[in-house]
Amino acid sequence: MSQNQKNKYSGISMLSKGYLRLSQLLLFCGILLTGVIMVCSAVSNYTKSIKDALQLNCEALIANIGEGYGNKYWIPNEQITSLLQTAEQEYDYQVYLYDENGDEIYPHAKGEGSPLAPSVKPYLRNDVFMEVGYYTENASQPELCCVIQFMLTSTEGTQDRFYIAAVSEADHLISYTRTLVLQMAVCLLGAMLLFMMLFRLGAARLDRQFLKLNAVVEQYAEGEFSARAEIPEQDELYPFACTLNRMAEFIEQNETTRKNFVANVSHELRTPMTTIGGFADGILDGTIPPEQHDKYTRIIADEIHRLRTLVNSMLNLSKFEAGEMQLRSKQFDVGQLLIKTVLMFEKRITDKNVEVEGLEDAALQLYADEDLLFQVLYNLIENAVKFVNEGGVISFELQKENGMASITVKNTGEGLADDELSKVFDRFYKTDTSRSQDKTGLGLGLSIARKIVHLHEGHIVVRSVKGEYTAFEVQLPVKNA
Repeated sequence: MSQNQKNKYSGISMLSKGYLRLSQLLLFCGILLTGVIMVCSAVSNYTKSIKDALQLNCEALIANIGEGYGNKYWIPNEQITSLLQTAEQEYDYQVYLYDENGDEIYPHAKGEGSPLAPSVKPYLRNDVFMEVGYYTENASQPELCCVIQFMLTSTEGTQDRFYIAAVSEADHLISYTRTLVLQMAVCLLGAMLLFMMLFRLGAARLDRQFLKLNAVVEQYAEGEFSARAEIPEQDELYPFACTLNRMAEFIEQNETTRKNFVANVSHELRTPMTTIGGFADGILDGTIPPEQHDKYTRIIADEIHRLRTLVNSMLNLSKFEAGEMQLRSKQFDVGQLLIKTVLMFEKRITDKNVEVEGLEDAALQLYADEDLLFQVLYNLIENAVKFVNEGGVISFELQKENGMASITVKNTGEGLADDELSKVFDRFYKTDTSRSQDKTGLGLGLSIARKIVHLHEGHIVVRSVKGEYTAFEVQLPVKNA
């Protein structure tokens, strides 16, 4: 592999690496956020279940204490003490019972701290106190503490207030959280590794596609537009390859048109210049006798006129393509303009014994540039006169329908082949028939006509049946002045 190829491959690989880094970052953030939400939700649900269980056990103890309650001097007794001790052993809680003054009635063990701290009592007026912290004197691990205020009715009918507290170790909550975090980290690492493996496989395939496209683009850069990007339809870059191929076809077509244009212009300029130069030299050096000077001077004048027409046509084309041609629209009768243009070809029409139809009631008001539309009609009628057969018919039709005006110029004659219909508006294009019948035409008339019609936001179409007729139809929007 050459150094240039290595550099190109490195550039393509860098693109894949960039996508990999970005994708890894997005994946990591997504999995991390999802994991945090899942862990928080799981810990919250687990903690709630533990707290609910602790609260239910405390409420069960309250209900058992209330059974057979006499008065506040009745507590503690052996029955209550046995009940609380059994609860401690069964649920592994530390249970505390307090009177309304906060004095311990049932201490778990002397010398240990009391869960019923002064800061806890305000919570008990409207709710149950349930928090994780350090509530016993020798606590080395976080504890879950539940404190509930409750009232008992004595046999004398008085309401006596008591507090019950249950404290359990909360290390299982921490262990559960740690386990979930560890599992999340393992899943995150596994997902990242799996993604990297899958992305590497995809990136390698993308690299191969990029290399194919890069090879084709290199040929385009060297002016070779015949190459095409061959990417399988199921691959990711297939749409891009199709777009690239269409671009290459368009550029190749433009390049061919440009070369043909230069060749045609060179030919069209060379022929009259050769004629002018040859006859001028003949007159100057005496090769052409004086009595022939008028004849050949007239030929030189005709060739100069042809050159001027060519240059003007090319300048007009350039203005159209550069968007420099401005419309000078006004209201006028297209029918009258059509009749005036046909009369300019009266002698040629008569010489070919051609019958003209459709001008009897030709009338159509249109808001457009009259001078430019005259060029369109002149070119269409000139073509019709050139290619109509001897004794044939040239017909015209003017219509207005659905906000569009149409002008149709139709002539009988040889007609156009199907493959010629799409080319007649190309610059310098001439059919085989026109090359034999039209020696002075430049092949720019129809191209200019189409530019003018498009400038008016209209359309021009051609229809033809080989050996029968050719018809050009101009469609223009009807606008008000």
